[in-house]
Amino acid sequence: MNHLSVLNLRFAFTLLGVSTGAWAQVAVTDLTYGEGQNGRNSNQGGVSFRNEYYSVDTVTTAAGDYHINGPLADSVYIRRNNAPSGGPDNTTLFYQLDNRDRAYGTGPSTAEDVMTDGNLFTGLRDPFANTGSSNSAQNSNIERIDFYFGDYVVQEGAGFILFDLENVGNNGDAFRLAAFDSWDSSAASPDSYTSTGLLIGDDAFGDARASPTDNSILEFGRATYTDGDDLSGSATNFTSFSSDLAMVGILIRFTDLGLSVGDTMQGFSLMAPDVTPTASVDLVDWTNNTVFHTDTDRNTHGNVDFMGFGAQLANPVPEPSSYGAIFMALLSSFYVVRRRHIRP
Repeated sequence: MNHLSVLNLRFAFTLLGVSTGAWAQVAVTDLTYGEGQNGRNSNQGGVSFRNEYYSVDTVTTAAGDYHINGPLADSVYIRRNNAPSGGPDNTTLFYQLDNRDRAYGTGPSTAEDVMTDGNLFTGLRDPFANTGSSNSAQNSNIERIDFYFGDYVVQEGAGFILFDLENVGNNGDAFRLAAFDSWDSSAASPDSYTSTGLLIGDDAFGDARASPTDNSILEFGRATYTDGDDLSGSATNFTSFSSDLAMVGILIRFTDLGLSVGDTMQGFSLMAPDVTPTASVDLVDWTNNTVFHTDTDRNTHGNVDFMGFGAQLANPVPEPSSYGAIFMALLSSFYVVRRRHIRP
């Protein structure tokens, strides 16, 4: 192959966004929203909701653009350690608020609903914090969050996007995650993980991104529910935050979790960064407090605030299935140009 052909191929791969470099989780650098939906105002558990919804159309990362158009999780499971040492059976939510302290988003019925909503107005506040909160009502007994998809075949570049609510100037808190490849249908839980997981360190997310209200500096409030995953009761300790908060994002591809294109997986799990597995089997039992510690401190390991996102998988733009057609078209155009150049 001559020098011109090599340059042409490199140019073609650049246009396609294909890289032969090593994969790694990457920061979100921008996102675009779809058309908004505005429902009637409502009140649930003492919190007023505007019932607005904005889908996320495209997420831009250092690895290219992604569409949120993959499968939606069949179910999301909030795993709790109900032992006395596990912490209170609480769920604390945060909501983006307007200037009248009304939550922009919709009122979820369960903690699982929060994570399947896909609406970047609401999320789980410090879900893995068993202790350390200045208000003990915010502590929780949540140890793991499982996203179950059934038999999903890993596609080239596919993954999921997560967002963290952060103080302005910070780029995300640490957490651990792992993919599972076997599902116990009778127990409705994973019974095999592909590895001990991936530890995401502090400040691995991107810079602040605008919410659907086009404001990168956001005002939020929080409220705690004291009946486990059930959010239909009255909220307690509703408190407005300061406005110096921002949303930051990260892309995790399944290849980052040790999977290969063509592998079949069942889903993935999120957990605190102080989870300490020595083998993949250690992740199966979330009540094993030698692995899933029941003293996770909000001030050190339990302070990630997951936005209600990540349950629908993301695919690169253009999707790899179209690479071949685009690549052949590019090669054809180069061939025609080169023929014209060398014709006597």
